[in-house]
Amino acid sequence: MTPNSLRILVCTLLCVLAAPAPAASSVENLVQRKAEVLHLLHKKAKKALANAAQDRVFADYFTATDAAERHRLKDHIDHISLSLQGRVHSGEMCLIDATGSEISRIVGNRIAADLAHDEKATSFFAPGFARSPRTVFIAPLYLSADVHKWVVAYATPVTTGGVKRALLHYELSLEIYQSLLNRDLSGPATFLMAIDGSGHVLADSRQRIAVVARADSVTAADYFATFRFGDHDFAGLRQQIDRGGAVTDSRGQRFDAAYAAVEDWTLVAFQAVAGDAS
Repeated sequence: MTPNSLRILVCTLLCVLAAPAPAASSVENLVQRKAEVLHLLHKKAKKALANAAQDRVFADYFTATDAAERHRLKDHIDHISLSLQGRVHSGEMCLIDATGSEISRIVGNRIAADLAHDEKATSFFAPGFARSPRTVFIAPLYLSADVHKWVVAYATPVTTGGVKRALLHYELSLEIYQSLLNRDLSGPATFLMAIDGSGHVLADSRQRIAVVARADSVTAADYFATFRFGDHDFAGLRQQIDRGGAVTDSRGQRFDAAYAAVEDWTLVAFQAVAGDAS
């Protein structure tokens, strides 16, 4: 991986965030600025993983015929993954072969010994394996059994000799995305929400949305509210925005609103109409 460290990523994103705050009448500027932040985060995460998958050690591992040599190369893979994990701050990273068995897994800053053999059933395996070399699949949000948080996962195939041999995958906590999207926003007059393809609210700059697993549920609906704004569900709100004019919350307060889609998420920004802010 080239030096696309978390420090460089954060500096890049903060440069975007350092741009002047939009005027009260420019809610479109706000949502587009935040969409660019999210796009950059995805772009950096995908590039880091795709670059890592090109390392020669993978080809050497899958073509080695000597057991001792494969063991040595596996140790090398572990330490490459551990180094990458430290740079991008992923919660979990693993290399999975075509049968769904893990070859290597990093959790936090630890090399795991209890490797799984049933990863083929995960939401990211089949679509990740189907991707072309050097391209990356972004999985819908799920609750990680390794880091016990809701995560965004990235997966890319590892190819040697024109054959897909394995899948390289890592998870980033939803907290990272929430922090970047919520940054520099506070209060009820100007705020941002992030909604996934299922209509769940994953981030809301007005409040903290917990991402840590609870003992009583693994169901998304128990962690994330379904989007609702005044009388509108998500589809209805988008239609109202497209028609133009303000949208009204449950208290009758009017807001200018705009939205932007990034991957499976839609960001919606709101600004209270002058004279309506409380």
